[in-house]
Order: sequence, then C-alpha cells, then structure tokens
Amino acid sequence: MTAATAPQADFELQLNDLLVDTFSTILKYEAAALTTFMGVSLTIAEAHMIDAIARLSEKAKATVSQIAAHMQVAVPTATIAIKKMEQKGYLTKVPSDTDKRSTWIQLTDQGRVIDRAHTIFHQKMVRDVSSEFAPEEQGVLLKAINRLNEFFSQEAKASA
Repeated sequence: MTAATAPQADFELQLNDLLVDTFSTILKYEAAALTTFMGVSLTIAEAHMIDAIARLSEKAKATVSQIAAHMQVAVPTATIAIKKMEQKGYLTKVPSDTDKRSTWIQLTDQGRVIDRAHTIFHQKMVRDVSSEFAPEEQGVLLKAINRLNEFFSQEAKASA
C-alpha cells in the first residue's frame, strides 16, 4: 500500500465500521422500543410493514402486490408476513367489491395503534438526534445522509 492510498483505506475502514455499527444500533434501539415503549411482540419488519400499509392506505386501498413493491420484497414474502400479522390481529384482508380476485389489506384498530406508536417513536428519535447537532451541522448531516440514500437506492435498483 502506498502513502497516497493509506488515507483512503483508513477512511473506507472507518466508514465501513460506522455504517455497520450505526445500522445495527438503530435496529437494536428500534427493536427495544417495540417491546418496551410499545409493549408488543412485533418484529421491526412487521412494524415497517404496518407503516407501509398505513402509508399506502392514505392514498388508496393497499394490495399485497403494492405492499411488496413498497417494501421491496417478493410477493410471496409479503404474503407470508401478512398472514402472520393477520393472525396477530394487526391487519385484516377485505375482498374487493369490484374484483373478487383482489383483496385489500387494512389495518385493524390494534394495527392503527401500533402504527401511531411507531410514528411517535420515530418522531422522538429524530427530535432527540436533531438536538445533538447545531443548525449548520444539521444541514451538513441531511446532505450527507441524502447522498448516502441516493447511492444505496441506485445500487439497490441496479442489483434488482
């Protein structure tokens, strides 16, 4: 390794450690909040599916295919998750009035409570993180995270 590449390699190592650690820590923090703050037996994936159904339902009724596309998972994966969550009482399947082959996925009252609590958790998390940064640092942070998001979104699309 030459002296010119050593700083880049060090940066890449540090960036890798930060990305892996940050992602893992956020997931652990959110998982702990699901059980302590919300008091429910729900995985992070299930909480995010509830969020996806709520978001899709704001615009129109949600189908399994739409939920799968929104979450970027295969339809069979979404179907299995939806069946489990229906058994837990968080959502329900409603046959379409116009097309008997179609089924709409809707949150139950319990699912809406979970969605609201999850939304409040995210709002608090963002507020708490924001308070750690000066206004000028917040702008830099948003710009950097936006660039990370654009990069990973492009990579995910390219590998799909």
